[in-house]
Amino acid sequence: MYIPYIILWAGILCGFLLFLKHPVLSGENPVSSKKLSVIIPARNEETNLPNILSDLKDQDLNIFEIICVDDGSCDKTKEIILASGVTLIQVKNKPDGWTGKSFACQEGASHASGDLFLFLDADVRLEKNAVRKLLQAYERNHCAVSVQPYHRVCRLYEQLSLFFNLIMIAANGVSLPFKMKNIGLFGPVILIGREDYYAAGGHSSVKKSIVDDLTLGENLHAKGLKFSLYLGGKDISFRMYGGGIKQLQQGWTKNFAAGALKTSFIIIFMLVLWLGACTTGVINFFELITDFSVHKLLYAIIIYALLAAEIGLGARKIGNFKTAAFLFYPVGLLFFFIIFSTSMVKKIFRLKVTWKGRRI
Repeated sequence: MYIPYIILWAGILCGFLLFLKHPVLSGENPVSSKKLSVIIPARNEETNLPNILSDLKDQDLNIFEIICVDDGSCDKTKEIILASGVTLIQVKNKPDGWTGKSFACQEGASHASGDLFLFLDADVRLEKNAVRKLLQAYERNHCAVSVQPYHRVCRLYEQLSLFFNLIMIAANGVSLPFKMKNIGLFGPVILIGREDYYAAGGHSSVKKSIVDDLTLGENLHAKGLKFSLYLGGKDISFRMYGGGIKQLQQGWTKNFAAGALKTSFIIIFMLVLWLGACTTGVINFFELITDFSVHKLLYAIIIYALLAAEIGLGARKIGNFKTAAFLFYPVGLLFFFIIFSTSMVKKIFRLKVTWKGRRI
């Protein structure tokens, strides 16, 4: 009789634990004196490239070199790179067997001459001291550093990324109050030493992986090499899937099931309990249709409000999600279940998905 209540409260507790910590970069320690090569893979990024290149030129320290890899773009990506004065590398004929941006990253690394490689997605935005803080974190931890940027949400449909963002960060163990092995790196921002990069096999070792960032982290683990994970906070941000709801749907579908399959059993168990609690928070109201009472209504309201507050506290640290996204969280939860189910079916049956004009 009491088992559903125990599971519900266990799920709420798991949510608190999953989203408790929010580690961000700090400005401590001296900056590494090693030469830094920034590598930006870019496919059809004419909108985003001017912003990230401007941010890099405005940094409060000198960057040794900036390399942009035009990954078969059909817009003005090449022209923007040439006009910016940074190094251009063009990828026209990607070899068979390479998935996503891995080949562009590998090509950029092969042309880089720095001691440290900083891989940045083209949609990342940097405050003036962001690169300095990354280098300070590298110096402090003596290992690779990776950051999940703060999610800048601009349009209504982008609120649907709420549960994906929360679960992605929780699944990698970043926000847990206890120490657990992280799955892997965060793809948008990876700072790694040249020696560690090639010791882990570089991007050629993850060329077939849709979630190349997670797999590269696994390779670092396999070689006994550490890495540290952070959230972007006020220093590093990006806007995910600003090209419309179709792009958002394609983006989450292409990699979410693959990432879930790499998550540890303990965290999966905690996430299942938490998602179960979130679902129960909605079911409580439907049960009132056939079994209404004032105290059951109050109980349903309290549970729903508690879950909405928990979601809000976690999400405020990782993106500028609106209050309405927390108050009406069942909409985002339903969208998550639909996309995750689609992603899992495509993963199991090895069905292709479309991303940036490519079938993968």
